[in-house]
Amino acid sequence: MASSDQATRTVDPVTFEILSHRLHQITKEMGTTLERVGGTVNTTQMHDYMSALYRANGDVLSPGDSTGFHVACAGFAVKRIIERFADDVGIAPGDMFLLNDPYLAAIHQSDVYLISPIHYADQLVGWSATFVHVMDIGAMSPGGNSPGATEICHEGVRIPGIKLIERGKLRQDVFDAITNMTRQPVMVGLDLKCEIAANNVARSRMQEMCDEFGWELVDAVSLDMIRYSEQVLRRRLSEIPDGTWTAEGVIQTSDTWRVKLSLRKRGDSLVFDFTGTDPQARVGINLPYHATFGTCFGSLVALLGWDIPKNHGAFAPIEVIAPPGTIVNPQYPAPVSLNTTSGGAVARFLADSVLTQMIATSEKWRAEVGGKSLGHRLMRHAAENQYGRYYVSTLTSLDGGGATAATDGTDSGGRSNMTAHNIEWVELNFPLLHLFNRHIKDGAGAGMLRGGAGVEYAFVLHDAPQGRVKGVALGVAGLRNSGQGVFGGYPGAPSLLLLQEGTRVREMLDRDEWPTDPAALGGESRQLPYCDFEIKPDDVLIMIAASGGGYGDPLDRDPELVLQDVEKLLVSEEMARTVYGVVIVEHHVDRAGTEMMRSRLREERTEHAVAPSRAGHRPSPGADLRYSHPLREHLEVWDGPSGSWVRCDGCGHLFGPVDEDWTDSASRSRRDPTMAGPRMASLTGQYLVEQLTCPSCGVLLNTDVIDLERGA
Repeated sequence: MASSDQATRTVDPVTFEILSHRLHQITKEMGTTLERVGGTVNTTQMHDYMSALYRANGDVLSPGDSTGFHVACAGFAVKRIIERFADDVGIAPGDMFLLNDPYLAAIHQSDVYLISPIHYADQLVGWSATFVHVMDIGAMSPGGNSPGATEICHEGVRIPGIKLIERGKLRQDVFDAITNMTRQPVMVGLDLKCEIAANNVARSRMQEMCDEFGWELVDAVSLDMIRYSEQVLRRRLSEIPDGTWTAEGVIQTSDTWRVKLSLRKRGDSLVFDFTGTDPQARVGINLPYHATFGTCFGSLVALLGWDIPKNHGAFAPIEVIAPPGTIVNPQYPAPVSLNTTSGGAVARFLADSVLTQMIATSEKWRAEVGGKSLGHRLMRHAAENQYGRYYVSTLTSLDGGGATAATDGTDSGGRSNMTAHNIEWVELNFPLLHLFNRHIKDGAGAGMLRGGAGVEYAFVLHDAPQGRVKGVALGVAGLRNSGQGVFGGYPGAPSLLLLQEGTRVREMLDRDEWPTDPAALGGESRQLPYCDFEIKPDDVLIMIAASGGGYGDPLDRDPELVLQDVEKLLVSEEMARTVYGVVIVEHHVDRAGTEMMRSRLREERTEHAVAPSRAGHRPSPGADLRYSHPLREHLEVWDGPSGSWVRCDGCGHLFGPVDEDWTDSASRSRRDPTMAGPRMASLTGQYLVEQLTCPSCGVLLNTDVIDLERGA
């Protein structure tokens, strides 16, 4: 029998479609098994897990509904297991291996990978892999995300690879040793058992498939799947003009950490270069290299490969440069426990951002442009519950999706495969009571196409035996997060985690007054950075999710759509008037008043604008106005007699040669963040909203939030 690497059989298209979808269906069944056997909120309600199939050499073959972030990392994990065990204790049928070491393949220790070889006729023919974010891993802070950790040794159990199942039999001593190093051995044990069950399903289904079709055909299909994905992705990249694009993100609490990314496209290949990113932090926001690679892989397949198998073929066009010792490639013993929702969220946003800029230059692919999110806040919580049992769990909320070139963003639906907890389930199992759970009014980023509204909710203690609940604040800390606007669209309101202490909530509840307005609660409110904290009886915890960024100029939005947003309580009449320029009178759009208001807002935009630092040019009379490709909304690249220039696609204003920064030739205004909506008030004093417009016609080209002190 030929080895898998030597297989060259060509598979007919019908067989290819049937069997490739059969492989995908196996991974879907793995995910279903994880949910049905698992019992934690992370697995059953938030879908914080992964299931995938890999070839015998560890190459990614077929992921389920998992994020590309984890699928790529599990590919590294499979290869690490092969390296560690193939020539040592061996890899036998029925074995399963556990790995959660972030310096080898995992993202942080809470993500526990279980990796299983698949044998057929005593030959290793593939692997299955799962991960579940376990509820605890024995770190300093309950749940494993540890703000106080300054090195990885503070962050819980770290295993570079160990055989948990040997020839189909659980190694009970290993299982007990791992689970009893956590605060919740029963629940962590259940997490591991649901992974065992999912891998058992994968092995059984793969063996059935080989019985039915023969291993040689299944192997040939798997090779064709990888070749197909690479060929399609490279062809699509070849259709896009070459260029270089940059983006920068920031995480800010007591310190400020910056992540920088440059994307270089040449032909059908991409280089993601994180050179210039800050050195690794002594807070666990650091992202291991394989996870940084995973963010780039995940962003690329989501944007240009959403309709092809998301396998190892998509690795081929990608090179990732991440300097050692930085936030995106930390070296031992840097902590990492906060990274998936901090450093990982920022790296993912930057990969999305540079790829969005890239496809905006293509007539064919620019319809895929959309607003992306710079992250959100969430928390872990732990205490004795109302039944006298200790627990550790997660609280998060639903983000709003970014607007695209064709549609408004999705309200409370912005995060890929992950969802939020069920309120009734939370109140049944934990000593918490929700006060409200609603879409954020005025939170969505304004634009010609509006960003999706995120969700805000508040809760208090209820029937808490200890009179307190321990919390751990994580996510992208600071005010520079949430959805970012595209091509002039406004950013979404920041995602915040607020603790309102010493309120009158008990007094109001005793009077049967249901508190829905945080301002009426009294007390002192503070934003939570990365920290451990406590929720006490008179405290209210408020979580504000990220909202999506807008697309295009808000003054170009259809007034009737703004009216609908007002009626849905997503936009206030104040924001409709001051941001969208839409005047509403008695539930109808005042057309004349709207025209006057929009004219006035455009004049204000011009009045606040500062002349460009570098003069642009107007094309000479009779100039050939043909162009090679768009650059972004309202800008295009013009191939003139003296070279390629960036110009306004409306009035023809020339900003400068294509190899110079066009923004230096744009008019620039900087205003208080509340100009983008009342929910941006928390940024006042630290940030400004900067807008770039064409100096000749005043069309809005870009809207961004900048640091007032650093000017960036």
